[in-house]
Amino acid sequence: MGKPGLRRRAQQRPAVLRRAEQLRPDQWGRPILTSSRVFVALACVAATACGVLAGCAVGDPAEDDAIPLSAEAYRSREDDAAGGRIHVRIANTGDAPVAVTSVALDSPGFEAAPATRREVELGPGNRIDVEAGYGPVRCDTSPEPAYALIGVADRDGSPVRVPLAAPYDVLARIHDGDCAAEDLARAVPVTLIPAAAPPEPTAPLPAQLVVSRGTASGDVRVDEIGGSVLYALHGALPATMRAGEDRLSVDITIDAARCDPHALAEAKKPFVFPLWIAVGSSAPEYSRIPVSEENRRILTNYLTATCDARR
Repeated sequence: MGKPGLRRRAQQRPAVLRRAEQLRPDQWGRPILTSSRVFVALACVAATACGVLAGCAVGDPAEDDAIPLSAEAYRSREDDAAGGRIHVRIANTGDAPVAVTSVALDSPGFEAAPATRREVELGPGNRIDVEAGYGPVRCDTSPEPAYALIGVADRDGSPVRVPLAAPYDVLARIHDGDCAAEDLARAVPVTLIPAAAPPEPTAPLPAQLVVSRGTASGDVRVDEIGGSVLYALHGALPATMRAGEDRLSVDITIDAARCDPHALAEAKKPFVFPLWIAVGSSAPEYSRIPVSEENRRILTNYLTATCDARR
């Protein structure tokens, strides 16, 4: 979907090879790559070459042995709700155990994040899923080629750099989404201001959705908002901030959508509230209402008290 009036990327991202035909779902519906083993190539052809190759420096990701590991990225519902992380599925494709100690994402499209410590011995054919964080997005750089930096025991401390498969263009989709969200946040900052408590224990929680003018010019229209499994959001929409205005405040209510124990225990994305905003003559853009930690605390307390009062 186009974004007239918003910043264009300095560089178009190359198309990412789609490999859906190589995938099959596991029992949780997550993709499993059925490709053959991935071996890490030799980084330094000879010891004498290390004097001229920067990649041979101590502490760089090691590629000096054929390590029988494969790595594949996917994003769970919890990852999507939390932001800033994915999961990496590591598999031992060899004939001997490999002791994994840590995992990190290495992608040119994202700032680096600290490695996730996870110490486990993978037997032949075994696999493990590990969270891997990523930093702020780099919107002028493609997210691929990407690698998993995997710590392996009995080495010199340097991680192994394993090519990271990205079924369903998962990294490219995260990258595009984060860049679009940054563009929209600069153009039209949005703030949620909930009341501290409802007027009555079983009543919806009043709140304000405040839209400010950033880099956007022309009219800004808030078309629609959405709730989650646990919260229902309602407001008098659409509402428009005219070209000569710098602020729009929309009165909304936040209500408990479900109070049953199953929903309360299993909800994965309770604070993901969809938002559609149109800038100028463009079509509405999908975004999310920002929910700060303080607001999450207010909403959690509201849901607990309201559900108790309604039982």
